[in-house]
Amino acid sequence: MSELPGEGSEAADPQDGGTAPAPDSMRRKRRRRLFAVAFGLLPFVVLEVGLRLFGVGSANDDVHAGFGNASPLFERNNAEGVYETSLAKQQFFVSQKFAIKKPENEFRIFCLGGSTVQGRPYRPETSFGKWLELELNAADSSRHYQAINCGGISYASYRLRRVLQEVLQYDPDLILLATGHNEFLEDRTYSSVRERSALRRTVESAAMSLKTVQVLRRAVGGGPRVEPTDDTPATSDSVEARLDDEAGYASYHRDEEWHQQVVEQYSDSVDQMLQMCHSASVPVVAVRLGSNLRDCPPFKSEHAHGLSVEDQQRWQTLFDEATKVETNDAAAALSIYERAERIDDQHPLLHFRIARCYDRLGRFSEAYNSYRAARDLDICPLRMTTAMSSEFARLATTHDVAMVDAESLIIANSIDGIPGYRSYIDHVHPTIEAHQTIARAVGDTLRETGLVETKTQLTPSDRREVFREHLDYLGPTYFSNGRRRIGWLEAWARRQRLWDETLPYDTRSFVAAAVRAIDLHDYETADQHLTAAITGDAAAMDALRDASDALVEQGRTTDAKWILERLKTSIK
Repeated sequence: MSELPGEGSEAADPQDGGTAPAPDSMRRKRRRRLFAVAFGLLPFVVLEVGLRLFGVGSANDDVHAGFGNASPLFERNNAEGVYETSLAKQQFFVSQKFAIKKPENEFRIFCLGGSTVQGRPYRPETSFGKWLELELNAADSSRHYQAINCGGISYASYRLRRVLQEVLQYDPDLILLATGHNEFLEDRTYSSVRERSALRRTVESAAMSLKTVQVLRRAVGGGPRVEPTDDTPATSDSVEARLDDEAGYASYHRDEEWHQQVVEQYSDSVDQMLQMCHSASVPVVAVRLGSNLRDCPPFKSEHAHGLSVEDQQRWQTLFDEATKVETNDAAAALSIYERAERIDDQHPLLHFRIARCYDRLGRFSEAYNSYRAARDLDICPLRMTTAMSSEFARLATTHDVAMVDAESLIIANSIDGIPGYRSYIDHVHPTIEAHQTIARAVGDTLRETGLVETKTQLTPSDRREVFREHLDYLGPTYFSNGRRRIGWLEAWARRQRLWDETLPYDTRSFVAAAVRAIDLHDYETADQHLTAAITGDAAAMDALRDASDALVEQGRTTDAKWILERLKTSIK
């Protein structure tokens, strides 16, 4: 008797005298296989349906961190008649809304950039885009000005191109572009994502739409990086700085070729974005950003390539010797640091120490140059370099685009012409006062270029009142929430043994540290720095009164009064 066809047997060949399998038998075989597959998948189907019924899992993760085309930044909400920030993008962006049908009298501004544009460590409510919106609406009641914040956490120019491509579809009247601080961070952190093929990104996006995958991804720690929210404790493990992950601090090493490649990529991206605006006939104002030089040491330092062990030892001996005497004798320390510089002139922290000595000796021009060298040589460059800043300005000129030079503006307003904590709350994020200054410069540029014609000109008194009403509306907890959002940077600085480099050491730095603490509503720390400033130098009184006046101009009368009351107590 011949063997029946089945798994593990071969079908008989009629030419060999065998019998062909019956059609019904083949169909039954296929049905058995399909049933087996379906039975195997049944538990996963039941789990997926159950997760969806009970609302478990979240599709709010952008698995490609903005590098894919799976989801837009804004989604259409027909029920409310608005576009609103996609939930999948809110790990990077703050929720914004604007009308689907643009009102006739609306002047729509999209602000593109990174966390500086978003207003960190605060929120968009005190970003330069918001202050611009408030000033324009106060000066011109005939139109409604809306600034839509598209500042993405750690977003560099490469990803911003996709954002710009999208927002150009929403009938903008103006694009504000401010980018440059995140280029090296994005390139190093997301290099593996950027290199994935379009097919792989499509498959991964489809997989991430399944609730089962979402739950498993979070269970094994594969969820997205999250930033601090108003309810996030400052010590939360979820608020992990990118410098501390496997693609972070340890992955940065001296690499001049890589630096040049990143600058070229940045130039290409900015160039393309300006071309896109021109092709769409949408005006653009470029905002050149600056950074904290005086009160922010380089994030990572390494010796120059090829330095021998003997030279490294000689260098370290000189560096340690200068460190011991710097506090009491800046001139002597400078002389020793300069000897170390002759051995290795590529060490970022050495340039920062040299700058600090020049600063203490009142040689501010030389101090500025050395602070800038420390930033540009930083092995872990989280601040826009001089090369990138120059390239940004060159592209604005090439495309005949109006540029607000926020970097130079803040330098001009800084004590001794060196930007520090009085202008930046951390390494790159401007203070509220600096955001207001940038907004005023953008408004002036819009009027000068004819892009905006406001009916009235705000007086300083008008502006103070507008600012005061807005800040009163935000409430007192707004500032302390900002403090939590920069806690990671201070904790990281302590871990990397750079905390001592950030400590105040003279009247200027104690006053600056006090004002910074007030900006974060950390009054206990502010009181400590204020006391140290007054104790060390009677001239601190005048500097603190000037700081109080500046707070009044910002609309922060309560904080201004706090300083004056504290000064009265000290005098008594």
